[in-house]
Amino acid sequence: MRRVTRRLGGVVPVLAFFLLGFAARADMAPHAAAAPPSAIIIIGDGGKTVSLGAEDFAKLTRVRVEVSFATEHGPRHAVFEGPLLWTVLGESGVIDLAKPRGTVGRVVIVTARDGYRVALALGEIAPQFEGKQVIVAERKDGQALEAGHFRLVVPGDKMGGRSLRDVARITVNEGQESSP
Repeated sequence: MRRVTRRLGGVVPVLAFFLLGFAARADMAPHAAAAPPSAIIIIGDGGKTVSLGAEDFAKLTRVRVEVSFATEHGPRHAVFEGPLLWTVLGESGVIDLAKPRGTVGRVVIVTARDGYRVALALGEIAPQFEGKQVIVAERKDGQALEAGHFRLVVPGDKMGGRSLRDVARITVNEGQESSP
């Protein structure tokens, strides 16, 4: 019995680690899957929820950004086109574009269909503050992305970790300090 316990002693923690990781991913996926494949769900403070599809994005002014960033597979360079994230949030009504000062303490969480998430401060993208040209891309290198496969593009990042594929949900909320 002692040998079996020793052998399993190393396996059980490893198995538990993988199962917990899988459960955490499975827990995230249903939230991301709530958006129809061709739409992005945008959620603001107070629970205001808006769904924007390809036809909504077609009405928004597009910008073009050229990005270069490091990946696990080497450096990448591409030209993306799509509306500014700032414009998407304003048009959806979850932020007031006329009151950018009221947004600088807020955070944007962007979630992909597979549950991967990235964060941005609204002050990064507000034109009156940093004005970073973060876009929700619909085109890459002159070619349309697959229908419903929007991509978050964050110019200036050295790594491509915040260049998120298959955007499903964008959540804007107050940046909350945790209590000590």
